[in-house]
Amino acid sequence: MNYFKAQLTSRAHSLFLPAKWKDDIQRYIRQHQQGASRDPEVAPFGRQLDFWTLAFATAVARGVAPLESRPSQWGRKFVDTQKVEMSDELCELLAVVALGALGPNDQGVEDPARIIELANQYAGAGCEELLLRLRDPDLRLSTLEKAIAFSKELAQPRPKTD
Repeated sequence: MNYFKAQLTSRAHSLFLPAKWKDDIQRYIRQHQQGASRDPEVAPFGRQLDFWTLAFATAVARGVAPLESRPSQWGRKFVDTQKVEMSDELCELLAVVALGALGPNDQGVEDPARIIELANQYAGAGCEELLLRLRDPDLRLSTLEKAIAFSKELAQPRPKTD
């Protein structure tokens, strides 16, 4: 286990998604589906953590500012960091983004609770665009294909604007 994963999962830190989109989000999570709708083509995210991660990445890649209010004011807890398997790479990414957002001299950059709070704020900020992309009316693409295409788009460098 790497240092960041040990720090972020040693205590229970709550992960949040926006409460107002609970039903919309769950539509894309296989663990909340039954029968044929458990198909990854329809519900491309195996866990809420997977959706949360792409929402977080959406905000960071798009340069969307994190939500300013505390996650408990706009969100609903779906799991804590001790009860879910977070990859080493995800934990490292959360720490690097926190360092960039808070700055190296901010005391919060070493505080796992602050890192997770900031990540929740980014995930909350990126959630709407992610849902819009998943709801795209292009019927030629499955929801899974839409999620993959959007992920690839996020990985491309954005053109610089002067």
